[in-house]
Amino acid sequence: MKRVYELEAWSVPGKLLHSEYGKDILQKELWQLGIPKTVFLGMSAIPDPIDCKNLKLDIDSGETSYELFREFCSEHALSDDLNSEESAAKFLEYMKGRCLAWIHLPEDEVSTLLPIIVKILAERGHIVIDPASGAVIS
Repeated sequence: MKRVYELEAWSVPGKLLHSEYGKDILQKELWQLGIPKTVFLGMSAIPDPIDCKNLKLDIDSGETSYELFREFCSEHALSDDLNSEESAAKFLEYMKGRCLAWIHLPEDEVSTLLPIIVKILAERGHIVIDPASGAVIS
């Protein structure tokens, strides 16, 4: 059995993308460019109660503030209720970026496919992250 390297495609902070961008747009673009469907698996961004919990944790830890959240919500016509899953998810995406896709690279294809994937994603303003270490792959 081949070893598979697990990586992730991420948006960068400061942007908001359509909730289906990873699955409907980015995934299809990479597949059309020859990246195998088993390698690049786009994700949808579906707001969830965990987004509210994560936002509250970030506020409690001082990583962000309710004031910044409130300003963001005002600028983007969102509810500033900390229990709004949509508002929390969008704020966290804007502040931290979001996972757009999983990348499953068989070990014998890493040297061939990884540079192509990194280049294509960089051209679109995205990054590749090793989730085990948090390192950005370039």
